[in-house]
Amino acid sequence: MLHTKILYSYNDIMVEPCVLSEINSRKECNPYIDKENKMLPIFTAPMSTVVDTLNCQYFEDNGIYSILPRNIDLVTRINYAKSGKWAAFSLKEFKELCFNEYDSIHETPWKVLIDVANGHMKQLYEAVKYAKKLHGKDKLIVMIGNIANPETYFECYKYDIDYVRCGIGGGSGCITSSNTSIHYPMASLINEAYELKLNTYHNNNYLKKEWDEMPKIIADGGIRNYSDVIKALSLGADYVMIGGLFASCIESAGETYRLYEDGSTYSWGRLKYNTDWNSFLKLNEKNVIMKEFYGMASKEGQCSINGKKTKTSEGIHKDFRVSGTVPQWVDNMASYLCSAMSYCNVKDVMDFNPQHVICNVISNNTQNAINK
Repeated sequence: MLHTKILYSYNDIMVEPCVLSEINSRKECNPYIDKENKMLPIFTAPMSTVVDTLNCQYFEDNGIYSILPRNIDLVTRINYAKSGKWAAFSLKEFKELCFNEYDSIHETPWKVLIDVANGHMKQLYEAVKYAKKLHGKDKLIVMIGNIANPETYFECYKYDIDYVRCGIGGGSGCITSSNTSIHYPMASLINEAYELKLNTYHNNNYLKKEWDEMPKIIADGGIRNYSDVIKALSLGADYVMIGGLFASCIESAGETYRLYEDGSTYSWGRLKYNTDWNSFLKLNEKNVIMKEFYGMASKEGQCSINGKKTKTSEGIHKDFRVSGTVPQWVDNMASYLCSAMSYCNVKDVMDFNPQHVICNVISNNTQNAINK
């Protein structure tokens, strides 16, 4: 069957300001989903060149939720998840961890990402349902994905999924869409999933969930800049997941090296966390500091998890020029988000969604004219 409806990417839309805003300064706006701890609605992607045990707390201290990737040893990830922070697991690991009755009573909810390539597998949902029944819905918080069909959101609702990563093939380290043709443009995917969330809550909420109990939508993949984060939130994402942008920060978990004019390199390996980042970045005035980056489905990503390549690669390896530091990025993100909210007369980021914000489809000529 061929559907002829038009679907849109982040490139195809822009946010419309309100007619009149009662907000006089961006300082009146709150960009934090957890205001007390100053946490932005942003996750690190669970990628080995982005986050590890050395910098996971650093991201958290700077207002970004971190997720330990699957290349970290299993015991460390289990302890991290049981401490109430996010860690990624394979479906097999999830079953081994969460299908045991003897470990079913715990005060701190475990936070588990089942990190598989195909978030549409029915066995994934059935596994979550079984584990939730065993442990209790409030004792196990589960994130799944990735999905590329907005209607799958309702399945997440039915199976008591807490968070769903939306987006296949959009990430800078992913080549799934270009090789398998599986994709759903992100702007349409996020917005349609949100509309289904809203309709389910108001008209088909047979599980009697409160709004904050509805599965959270995570826009995952294809975030190139601050603007894309703002677009994702305005289209209905509860959170945004970022890989490549964080991989280009000097504090990321990827290998760091210096690139010389003749093409030769000098590697610092994994930088220590007693580094004076600002002094170190003075070397980068000529764009000579590089960071390694690869998708977790790439040959390198598979080897980091399994010690060898186990399947056909659906990711790529590339290097980024260092863009700056995580605190710099976070300060800019919070400021730009507050600015966008002030244009739209929205004071709290939790209200920066399609119920209060309008997005418009734009032409290619309009997109090309921006910032020209």
